[in-house]
Amino acid sequence: MGTSVTTDSNQAMPDNSAPMLYCANHPGRETLLRCNRCDKLICYDCAILTPVGYRCKECVRGQQAKYYNGGVLDPLIGAVIGFILGALAGVAAFLFLGIFGIFGFFIALFAGPAAGGIIAEGVRWSVGRRRARYLNIFVIVATLAGMFLAGFILLGPRTIGSLLPVLLFAIGMASTIYARLQ
Repeated sequence: MGTSVTTDSNQAMPDNSAPMLYCANHPGRETLLRCNRCDKLICYDCAILTPVGYRCKECVRGQQAKYYNGGVLDPLIGAVIGFILGALAGVAAFLFLGIFGIFGFFIALFAGPAAGGIIAEGVRWSVGRRRARYLNIFVIVATLAGMFLAGFILLGPRTIGSLLPVLLFAIGMASTIYARLQ
């Protein structure tokens, strides 16, 4: 590793110059960083910080492929179930939250996340507990669409009075669905 270099005074000095290492994906970039899984040389543009250290994009993609085990139809199935359950939750929210006045806000604070948990578990059961990329986004959009569509169709212009507690209900429901299906 370190070779000795002689100078005019015949003293041996260590040579600390190590060979330059280059990124496997960008041959012109010097690096000392390696993937902690496959030991491939990577630059900071190729590195992805994980809880256990830096990994290359290929190792992270391989790890995600094992995590997402859902099929192509799983987001569609989840969206259909979310739409149906969201419509049921929307009818209940529009009918009952406006009746309770100011207490409707407090009820919405607790009922929204509870409804979101029920919907998320219904979706997870319908897709066989598989995880699909963007499943939570599909389910949230479909659930909110079903909720507001059913509320506006059933109640028409009377929905305006109960809209604020229903929005609070929808936010709690959507955030719970997002967290449970991630």
